[in-house]
Amino acid sequence: MDNYEKLLQNAFKELPEKASEKSRFKMPKFESFIQGNQTIIQNFGDVAAALRREEKHLMKFLSKELASPASIDGKRLILKGKHREKMLNERLEKYVKSYVLCKECGKPDTNLVTQNGVTFMRCEACGARSPVAVIK
Repeated sequence: MDNYEKLLQNAFKELPEKASEKSRFKMPKFESFIQGNQTIIQNFGDVAAALRREEKHLMKFLSKELASPASIDGKRLILKGKHREKMLNERLEKYVKSYVLCKECGKPDTNLVTQNGVTFMRCEACGARSPVAVIK
């Protein structure tokens, strides 16, 4: 075995366990219903926990995307207006692509960190860092 192969094997041993995992990310889905002139996402807290994101961050994104005020009620999210479940889940997919999945390796093992006023998505699997848009 030449020197290069030995170095390569040592490098693979140093990788975090998450980088070598082959499990696939299962996209969570919202479960919602319309009550009067409000849409209630009943599993909002569970979806945010599955994505490892703060509920307020996800709420802010949905509120902006749907141009609709929102509030958190326990583990539920209440949105003003009538919104179809399909549309809510399309917005959730957009959120996951922008704020959860690593831009380099595509794994969901990321954290949002802020440094010097800039928010980055840092991947625990491959170590990549990429800036993300601020939700205003």
